Amino acid sequence: MSLVRIALRICAVQALKGRTLVGENVLDSEIGALETTADGALQTPKEKQFVSVYADDTEQVSGLGIRSLIANGKVDLVFEAGVASAHVTSDPVTDEQVLMAGLPATDANFEFYLDITLRQIADAIADPENEWAAILNSLIIRFEKCKRARISGDTNGIRLAAHQIKLTVEAVAEPVTGQPLKPGSPMETFFAKCESDLIAREPDMAGKIEVMLKQIAGNNEDLIAAMRRYGMVYTEADAMLLTPAEGIAP
Repeated sequence: MSLVRIALRICAVQALKGRTLVGENVLDSEIGALETTADGALQTPKEKQFVSVYADDTEQVSGLGIRSLIANGKVDLVFEAGVASAHVTSDPVTDEQVLMAGLPATDANFEFYLDITLRQIADAIADPENEWAAILNSLIIRFEKCKRARISGDTNGIRLAAHQIKLTVEAVAEPVTGQPLKPGSPMETFFAKCESDLIAREPDMAGKIEVMLKQIAGNNEDLIAAMRRYGMVYTEADAMLLTPAEGIAP
């Protein structure tokens, strides 16, 4: 339903790529990156350390925004970092099992690795020189809450640990179908950045951006746009004397 939720995820993923210990392995909505087996064990199908970004629960507030379904309300934006013993490599010099150079694959270092990764996530999101982070923050009216959590497990001798940041944010409202995006608005800036940067690096994103833009194209007549914005039907617009005296064709 929400183009803004999609934009939040894309911006978050792009803001993190190359800025944490996982490098480019930042995943969009791959919730299955961490799985719980039937017997309750934790596992991951991923072949190397990762960060997964997804938008979780949404709670819309009361008011006219709900009727037209353009108010996004509060959104849980989740960052999940995971590392498993299957991700361990051998140091080419010492032949020691390591998570990365100089970091032996111990339980304490699993936690160290994840703590550093989450700190890097926070730094990347707050970096004023990170253009994707700046757009991400422009799509957020306010940060309501931040919650951290951790999980770990051992399945058939394979250790796995994950840390999570859950940001509850109030997101901007949806762009109204048929209403041109205002220059410099968060969503207009987002689409411009996608076309000037993202699509060139990740051509497979072109189709998604095209679908998003088509969703808000259409009749840009002011009255129709206003009715969409507030979720009105024609009889309501007539009763509020918003329509011309001769009426308009539905």
